[in-house]
Amino acid sequence: MKKIKMSLPVLLATCAVVIISFTASFYYEPSNCFTWKVEINKSIFYLTGSVHAANEESFPLPKAYMESYSKADKVILELKDDKNALEQKVMQYAEKDRLKEDQYLHRHLSAASLQKLSQLFVTDELKLNQYYQYESWLLNMAIAGTRSRLTGYNPFFAIDMYFNQLAKKDKKEIIGLDDLQTQLLLFEYEVPFEMQVKIIEKAVSEMEGEAKKDSLLFEAYFKNNIVQFENAFLKTFDFNKPQMKQAYDLVFTNRNIKWVEQFEKLSIEKPGKYFVMVGAGHYFGPNNIRELLEHKGYTIEKI
Repeated sequence: MKKIKMSLPVLLATCAVVIISFTASFYYEPSNCFTWKVEINKSIFYLTGSVHAANEESFPLPKAYMESYSKADKVILELKDDKNALEQKVMQYAEKDRLKEDQYLHRHLSAASLQKLSQLFVTDELKLNQYYQYESWLLNMAIAGTRSRLTGYNPFFAIDMYFNQLAKKDKKEIIGLDDLQTQLLLFEYEVPFEMQVKIIEKAVSEMEGEAKKDSLLFEAYFKNNIVQFENAFLKTFDFNKPQMKQAYDLVFTNRNIKWVEQFEKLSIEKPGKYFVMVGAGHYFGPNNIRELLEHKGYTIEKI
């Protein structure tokens, strides 16, 4: 057999290509995004964080989110329904709290508050007029969900809703971790009517300041700065105050515990690969999702 002779430079170059190709297949640098991976009972869960507002410049999303989504068979979100279905169900739920006509909120709010609300809901005046007809928790919730517009972020472009639409287009099964009533109960309250009016007046007077606080989270999220996001998120809580801790447990701890249990149940009853997207705050702070999974013995991998 004739031997093939190869010069030293060519041999070295060939070896270099082989070495680079070999090591590249073993070397992986995690992204800076809010993306992790965990294996539970041989099911894979791609854990991702979202924020509930964005803008057109936020898209396309980083590759880490899209790759995690593409690898999954099923999609897990906080709520299963799309935006239109949610709005319809919210109004149906609120019907039990419809006010008498002489109590419609716009008849009792200050002129200054009415003007600010009109500006906030400038593209949703019909909805705003509807909200006035119900007990104030509904309008208070709408203000909290819409005030991001004041700093250039729009709930219309919410990241979780983007993946809801994408999953429907791709015909991937969508699983909701919460039912709608669970989330509405986080906002609902029963107080005398005079106090309801004061709550809205306060929410309107503070919404610009609260929107600026929210924008710190959005900016950190879209810059893929996990440390900055965590600091901004935790800064909003004073855990030395019992009332604050109670609110945190209601919104985060209790739901995180329930969600992790759902992951374990799904991993057994419906084995597969799951793309999980919930509010990014659920991955930080006491009793966060990652911490709870690690306490159960699962290994969280940054991806």
